[in-house]
Amino acid sequence: MTVITTVGSAERHLPAERATLIARVSVSHTDRATAIAEGTALHNRLAERAGELHASGDATWHHASTLSTGVRQWVDHDGTPHREHVTSSSVQVKLSNLNRVADTVEQLSAMGATVQTSWSLTEATRTGVTREIRAAAVSAARQEADDFASALGTTIARVATLRSADAGAAPMALRGAAPASHESAEVSIPDLAVRVEVTAEFETS
Repeated sequence: MTVITTVGSAERHLPAERATLIARVSVSHTDRATAIAEGTALHNRLAERAGELHASGDATWHHASTLSTGVRQWVDHDGTPHREHVTSSSVQVKLSNLNRVADTVEQLSAMGATVQTSWSLTEATRTGVTREIRAAAVSAARQEADDFASALGTTIARVATLRSADAGAAPMALRGAAPASHESAEVSIPDLAVRVEVTAEFETS
């Protein structure tokens, strides 16, 4: 008896169904009270916009983090010291209406936030597709094992072990900058890969 170990995989690409925007706030000022006031005002505007998108049905959820304030210090080449206070926070919104991605990134960026976009599938889609392609991954592992067994002049008798390493669909991230004009930038919805990988051990007869 010989043990043959093979790896089988299957993959399917689907267009993203959700876009999560993370709008980051970072306001600095030499005066602590001013940094907090300006950072809070910007944070509240972003949170209000995210809430509007959620209420309209264009987003499935939104979340506003707590604000934090720290001190940043540095010294110039000429030895001049600098000290400023930095207020930071973030607001997240998950858009289900992907037609709103471009204009929402522009709106949040224009307010003064740094916006990052990540794309994903819904949990239901990812789970359903993963279940569908598992059989294909196992079949690929078995086919490779049959090829090896044939080369050895024998056949596969049984499967000894089968281990899964489902990769799912990793979100893709894109960073948005403030718009250069009033014209909306075109945004292409990316395809995301759902991948299943299995490692199997087969025993020959």
